[in-house]
Amino acid sequence: MTWRVIARRDWRVVLDARLPKAALVGLIGVVSIAAYVYPVVGTPPITTSRFGAFVGGWLGALLAPIGVLFGYGAIAREHESGALRLALSMPHGRSTLVLGRFVGRAGVLGAAIAVGMVIAGVLVVYPFGTLQPLRLLAFVLLCVAHGAIWVGIGVAASALVATNRRALVLGVAALFVLVIVWDPVTAGAEAGLVAAGVADGPIRTAVRVSAQLDPGSAFETLVTALAASDRGAGTWYDGPALALPVFVGWLLGPLSVAILRFEWRDLA
Repeated sequence: MTWRVIARRDWRVVLDARLPKAALVGLIGVVSIAAYVYPVVGTPPITTSRFGAFVGGWLGALLAPIGVLFGYGAIAREHESGALRLALSMPHGRSTLVLGRFVGRAGVLGAAIAVGMVIAGVLVVYPFGTLQPLRLLAFVLLCVAHGAIWVGIGVAASALVATNRRALVLGVAALFVLVIVWDPVTAGAEAGLVAAGVADGPIRTAVRVSAQLDPGSAFETLVTALAASDRGAGTWYDGPALALPVFVGWLLGPLSVAILRFEWRDLA
C-alpha cells in the first residue's frame, strides 16, 4: 500500500468529521468576506497581490489552529484505540503511514484554501480590481504551504505521544509558543536592549533574527515581499533571504521529526 492510498483514505476521513468540515467552511467564508471588504477599505490600486498583504497576517494566524486541528489526531487517535496496530499490519511501513496521513490532511486544507482564493480573486477583481495571476498563484501556494506547516506540526505531535489528549496538548502548546508568545517575547527583548542603550551589535542582531524564526513571521515576510512592487534595500534578516529557508525548514522539519520518531517508537 502506498502513501497515496493512505492519503486518499484520510482525505475522506477528514471530510466526514464535523469539526474539520465546519472549519473548512468557516475558512472559505472568512476569506470570501475579506475579499468583499478589501476593495471598499483597501488603498488603491486594488490588486490581487495587494489583497495577499491585506489578509496575510490574520490568515496565517487562522491557518495555524486549523492545521493543528487537522493533524493532531492522525496517529495518536488510532494508537489510543488500538487500531494503529491493525493499520500497521497492512503492507506499508511506518514512514509511509505518517506521510500518507500528512498528505491527506494537508491536501484537504490546501483544497479549501484554493477554493477560498478563487472566490476571493473574483470578488477582488470585479468590477474595478486588477488580476495579477502569477502573484495570486504564488500567494495561494504560500498559504497552502503555511497550512501544511501547521498540519505537519499537528502530525508530529500525534506521532510523539500515545494518546489523543496528549497530542492535542502538545499541539496547543506549539500554537501558544509560536503564535502567541514568540512575537511579544522577542519584541520585549529588543525593547529591553534599547532601554539598556544597546543600539546595535551582535546581541541586537541575534534578537532581530530570532524574531523572524517562527513560521508566522516567515510567512508574513514572504507575503509582503510578494506584494511589494519595489524591493527596497533592507537588512538580510528582514527579507526573503532568511524567511524562505525558515519557511522551508518549518515545512519539512516537523514532518521529518515525526517520521523518524515514529519509525523507532515502541508501540506496545
